[in-house]
Formats: sequence, C-alpha cells, structure tokens
Amino acid sequence: MNTDFVPTAQPVSRLIEEFHKLPGIGPKTAQRLTYYLTRMPQEEARALAEAILAVKDKIILCSTCQNITDADPCIICRGEGRDRTKICVVAEPL
Repeated sequence: MNTDFVPTAQPVSRLIEEFHKLPGIGPKTAQRLTYYLTRMPQEEARALAEAILAVKDKIILCSTCQNITDADPCIICRGEGRDRTKICVVAEPL
C-alpha cells in the first residue's frame, strides 16, 4: 500500500490497510473512511461492525442462481408463481 500519510496509531494504520484491500478503495479513500470512523459515535461504529459481521455470518450464494441470499434457494428461486423452466443466473451479485 502507498503509505504517503503520517505514521499513526497501529489500529488506525491497520484499518486503513483493511479498507484499502476493498475494490475501488484507494489509499486516500481508505484514510478518509478511517478518520470518519474515528469521529463516528460508538453506537454507529458498532452497528457498522455488526452489519459487516452479519453479512459474513448469514449471507450465502443461492445454489440455483448464485444470487446472494440468507436462505437456499433464494426467495426468487423458491417463489411459487415462478416459471421453473426459466432461470436467471447471476454472474456477480450486486
């Protein structure tokens, strides 16, 4: 990672590095997000962390269409009114 910022506390540096791993997040944006989080109320920061963990814990890919879901098959694939002879396969969800 390009480290053209002032050295800082290890937790801040680590979070910047983790944000920078995300697609589309460069070093400056990673820094901005990190510094924004340092000013965020504790409850909001905790809610964000819990939302991230919930996605990792509960979200899977539908075995039929590969869309993201919390149940397999997804709500679309298990829909009773759906034409089961047709399927839309998702290359990349979202």
